[in-house]
Amino acid sequence: MRFVSVVMALSLALALQTTLVATLVGSGAPIDLVLVVVIAVALFGGPVAGLWSGTVGGLLQDALSGGVLGVGGLAKTLVGYCVGQFATHFMVARPWDQLLVFFFGSVIHSGCFIGVDSLLSDGGTLTSYRSVVVQATANAVLGIGVAGGLQMAPGVIARRRLRRRWRTGRLSE
Repeated sequence: MRFVSVVMALSLALALQTTLVATLVGSGAPIDLVLVVVIAVALFGGPVAGLWSGTVGGLLQDALSGGVLGVGGLAKTLVGYCVGQFATHFMVARPWDQLLVFFFGSVIHSGCFIGVDSLLSDGGTLTSYRSVVVQATANAVLGIGVAGGLQMAPGVIARRRLRRRWRTGRLSE
């Protein structure tokens, strides 16, 4: 994946996460757009791209959320790297496989986030299993849409270029 497209996707996800999702759902947003982008980047870009997108996206999300700085960054970094490693070793091309990767990546992120946050904060974090499963399911459903769009995009662009050449009569180029 290109650097510019990853930066734009993370920027769009951060902007939507802090403005639109917070106003539509309230303070307890059941979807983490930055995590969806990190997992998608890791699936299609590999472990290094997942690691860096998780680090940057998590730290920026921590800075904007006002919580403990670095907890989300660490959790998203671990998930991005692990998903990237998994995707390089196993074939994750079918939507069902991608759904499972998005779901379990979200569950692992929640476990890392809750574990590290409870170690660092005094009060601890009380989170029910139900909320973790709801957020993981919502992230997985959205992630399948993102992954499908990323897989269809090259074909759509190629067909568009071919149509443009056909209209102008430059098919031989």
